[in-house]
Amino acid sequence: MVETSRTRNAPATREAILSAATQLFLRDGYDQAGLRAIAAEAGIDPALINRYFGSKQQLFGEVLKVAGKNPMHLFEGERDRCGERVAAELAACAAERPRQLTFLGLVVGATGSPEASEMASAHIEQHFIRPLSRWLGTPKAQSRARLLCSLLMGSVIMNNIKPRSPADRQQLARQVQSIIDG
Repeated sequence: MVETSRTRNAPATREAILSAATQLFLRDGYDQAGLRAIAAEAGIDPALINRYFGSKQQLFGEVLKVAGKNPMHLFEGERDRCGERVAAELAACAAERPRQLTFLGLVVGATGSPEASEMASAHIEQHFIRPLSRWLGTPKAQSRARLLCSLLMGSVIMNNIKPRSPADRQQLARQVQSIIDG
C-alpha cells in the first residue's frame, strides 16, 4: 500500500527508493525486481521512481554507485607499499563489510541478466579497471588491473567468511604488490 501521509522530502524519498531497490535487486535479481514492488517497498507511488531515476536501468546504476565506494584511494601514496595498504584496509574495515558485500551481491546477482551484467561490468570497468590501469601505466596494465580486481573481490568474500590472520594479511600484501610491480 502506498503511504499517502508522508511529508514531501526529496532526499528521504530518494534514499527510500535506493534502499528498497538495493534489497529487491539483492533478493530477487535485476530481472525479477519490478518497479512496482520497489515502490511498494519504499512506500511511494511507482511514478516517483521514474521521476527520481528515469528508468530501472538508471536506478540499478545508481544502486551500484552507492554500494560500490570507489577503491582508488587505496592506490594513493608510495607505490612500493601499496600491497601493505590494501591488505591493511581489507583487514581493518569491518564497518565497510556490509557495503562491500552488498556491492558484491549486486554484481553476482547481475550475472543472471545480460542487461544488469553489462551495467555491473561497465561500472567496475569505469570505476576500477580503467583508473587502476592508468595508475599502473605498464605493459599489460589492463590484465593486471583485472587480476587485482578479482583478487580483491575474492578477498573481501573470504575475509567475511573468516577474517585473515596477520600472516594471511602479509601474504595478501605480497600478492597485491607482485601484481602492481608486474
